[in-house]
Amino acid sequence: MERLKSAVPAELRRAVGEGTAADLPSTTSRLLAFLEALPLFRQVIGELTDPELALCRKDKGRAAELKGKGNACFSKREFEQALGFYSQALRYFPISPDGTDASLIATLYVNRASTMHKLGLLEECLRDCDRAISVSPNYAKAWYRRGMVNASFRNYSSSIHDLEVALSMEVTSSGKSNIEQELKLILQKHQNVNEVGTSSSNCINADMPHTEQQPKVILECTSTPNKGRGMSSPNDISPASLIHAEDPLAVIIMKSCRDTHCHYCFSEAPADVVVCPSCTIPIYCSNRCQEKAIGQMSCNQNTHLESNNNVVDIAKLSVTSTKSKTPDSKQIAEHRHECGGACWAAVLPADIVLAGRIMAQYIEKQLLVGKRSTISGPNLDLVHHYDQDSSASKFESHIYATVLFLCLQSYYKSGVSWAEDSLSQLVLLICQIKVNSIAIVHMKSMDGGKALTKGFSGFSGDVMCSVEQVRVAQAIYMSGSFFNHSCRPNIHAYFHSRTLILRSTEYIKAGSPIELSYGPQVGEMDLPERQKSLRENYYFSCGCSSCSVLSLSDLVMNSFCCPQSNCLGAVSELIHHRHKENFVHVSIGESHVCTLSLPDVSKFDEDIVKVGKLFFKSDTMFNIDPGFCMSCRSQLDLSSAVAMSDRATSKINRLKELPSLDNVPEVLIAEALQSLERIEKLRHPYSKTLAQSHDTIAEAFAKVGDQEQARKHCEASIKILEKLYHPRHIIIAHELIKLVSIELSMGDGASAAAAFARADAIFSLYYGPDVERILPYVDVLRRTVSERSIDSC
Repeated sequence: MERLKSAVPAELRRAVGEGTAADLPSTTSRLLAFLEALPLFRQVIGELTDPELALCRKDKGRAAELKGKGNACFSKREFEQALGFYSQALRYFPISPDGTDASLIATLYVNRASTMHKLGLLEECLRDCDRAISVSPNYAKAWYRRGMVNASFRNYSSSIHDLEVALSMEVTSSGKSNIEQELKLILQKHQNVNEVGTSSSNCINADMPHTEQQPKVILECTSTPNKGRGMSSPNDISPASLIHAEDPLAVIIMKSCRDTHCHYCFSEAPADVVVCPSCTIPIYCSNRCQEKAIGQMSCNQNTHLESNNNVVDIAKLSVTSTKSKTPDSKQIAEHRHECGGACWAAVLPADIVLAGRIMAQYIEKQLLVGKRSTISGPNLDLVHHYDQDSSASKFESHIYATVLFLCLQSYYKSGVSWAEDSLSQLVLLICQIKVNSIAIVHMKSMDGGKALTKGFSGFSGDVMCSVEQVRVAQAIYMSGSFFNHSCRPNIHAYFHSRTLILRSTEYIKAGSPIELSYGPQVGEMDLPERQKSLRENYYFSCGCSSCSVLSLSDLVMNSFCCPQSNCLGAVSELIHHRHKENFVHVSIGESHVCTLSLPDVSKFDEDIVKVGKLFFKSDTMFNIDPGFCMSCRSQLDLSSAVAMSDRATSKINRLKELPSLDNVPEVLIAEALQSLERIEKLRHPYSKTLAQSHDTIAEAFAKVGDQEQARKHCEASIKILEKLYHPRHIIIAHELIKLVSIELSMGDGASAAAAFARADAIFSLYYGPDVERILPYVDVLRRTVSERSIDSC
C-alpha cells in the first residue's frame, strides 16, 4: 500500500488532505480515475481478488505436506506438534463439491483425533470422530477411534456399538483381530462399571441465552450543548443493574487473534478447530459457529437469493430496549463475500475489513428483498468527524476506500449497480468506524488463574493469580455508540461472546447522564494523557467531572515527593496556575491542557489538601511551576529526579523481561529492592510508578516462594491504587485476587477469605450474575477459599 500511496501526485494528495466532507464526491472520483489508469493499482487489485494469486487459497499439495509432517511427529510421539500439523492440513485441504476427497478429509480428522486421544483431549477427540463419520460414514478407523474414546469416557454401550460397526467395516484380518480384542475387554468392563454420559458440544459462547431476567430499564437518547447526543433514563437506576445488551451490527476479529480464537464467538480456539471450506483465513470453535459465519452455502458461491421478507433499515435501531439486535442479522453470512479465493480480507487492516462487512451486509439486505436499485451505502446515524481528521488520515481513508470498493465490485460483479456517491459513502463509513467502533475485550486468566482451574487440591505456592485483557475483535454497536464517555464512568462495559453488556456500577439518579469509558480513565492515565488520547482518537476534549474538577489522582499519579520529609505535597512536571475565582489552569510548557475548578474539600479525602495545600490556602492568583511542591513550594531538581526514577524503574522491570520467573536470580531481586528504595525516596507515595514497582516485585517473590514478602508488596500496591482509582474499582478487585492467591499459598485461609469477599463484592457490582461466566476462575477460587477457610478454623 505504501508504494500505491507514493505513486499519487502531490497535488492530488494535497486536494484530498485539504478537502472537507462536502468535497468527497470530487476527491474520490479524481483519485479513482487516477488509480484505475495506474498499472501498479491494477496489479494490487489483481493480487487481492484473483483466486489464483491469493495467499489464503486452498492447496491440496500443501495439505498433503502438512499431513506428512504430522504423521512423522506422531510416529516420534511428538503429539502436540502433530496436532498443529494436522490442524493446518485441514485448513489447507480443498473440499470438492462432489465429495470425491471425503476419505482424505476423514483421514485427517481421524489422525487429529488419535493425536488428541494421546494428549487426553477426549471431548475434542470425540468431536473429530463425529466429523470423520459425517464426511465418510464407511470409514472403519473413525468408528474404531470413536469407540475407544467412548470407552475412555466409560460410555460403554456407545463404545460397543461403535466397535461393532468398525468390525463390520474392517477388511484386513489384523484390523479385525485388533478390534475383537478391544471389544472383548470393553464388554468385560461394561458388566462391572456404571456408564457415564458425555457431550460433544464445545461451542459454549455463541448465542448462549442471558441467564438474568431482563429488567425494565428505559433509556432515552438526549442531547446536551457540550456533549451532543447521549443516554439517560427517566428512572433511578440501582448499582449492578443491567442497562443494555446488544449484538453488533458488524464485527471482525483482530489479526493478532486469528490463530488463537474462534472467528465468530471469539472464545479461545479448542484443539479441534473447524475451518472455512473455501479459504484458509478463519478458524471456528464449532460447526455451529462456522455455519453462522459462512452460511449454509459454500463460501465461494456468488449467488444471491431473493426473498419477500421485509428488511428494516440498518440505521434505524431502537435505543430504548435492553436487548438490541441488528434486524434480520441472522440472514447475512458475514464471511462469505471475503472468501472464494480472494485474499483482501487477510491483507487489509481490520477496520477496513469491518467496513467491507457493513457494506456487504447492506448490499445483501437490498438483494434479499429484491431491491436491485443502484447501491449507494448504508445510512448509519453515526458521527464521522471527517473534517477534523488529519490530511494523512484523509488520504489513507481514500486509498483504502478505493481498494475496498474495487474488491467488493469484484465479488458482486454485475449483480450490483453502484451509485456515483458509493465511494464517498465508503470513505465516511471508514471514518465512522474509526470514531465509533468498540474493541471487544475478553478476560484471560494468567499464571495462578490457570493453575486454579486445574483444581484447588493442586494449588501450589509459587503462583500469583492474575488476569489480563485481550482485545479479540472490533465491532460497531449502533445503540451502544449513543453512550457518551466519562473518565469516571457510572457503567461498565463487558462482553459475552460478541454481545455488548452494560451494567451500572453506582446509583444513577433519574435524568443523569449514563456514561461509559472509551478507554481513558482516572487512575489509568493522568489528565494530560486522557485529554490527548481522546482528542487524537475521538476528536473531543473531555469535560466530565474528573476532567473539570481538581482530583487527588491527577495531582499525584506521575508526581514526585516533596524534598521536605514531613510534607505530603506533590511535585509535578506540569504548570498549575491558580486563578482567583477558584479555578486552576493546567499546562504543559506553553500548551494549555484544561481548566479545573477546586473541589469542595468537605466532600473529598483530606489527602488532596495535604498534597496541594497551596490551592486551598488563599484566593490569590499564583503559579506553581514544574519542580515546585504544591503544598510548601520547596524546589526539587526535577530533571535529576526523573532520570534517577527512570533508571530505578528500568532495573525493576528487568524482572518482567525474564523468559520465566520460575527461577529468578537472587541478585536481580536484590537490585530490584534497592531500586524500589530509590523510587520511594523520589516518587510521591501515591504515584503509579511506585504501585507498579511493588506489584512487579510481589510477583517475583511469589515465584520464588517468599510469600510473606509477596504479600507485603502486593498490599502496598493495592493501597496506592485505591488512592488513584477508588476502593470499589474493578482494577482493585483484580489486584485483590492476586493477594488472595498469595494468602492461600501461605495457608492463611481467613485472610484469603476476607480479601476474596472484598473482590467478590466488586465483581458482583461490575458483572452482576455474569461473574463466573466472564471470569470462570472466580468460582474455582471461591470454592478454594471456602475449603481453606474451613480448614483454618
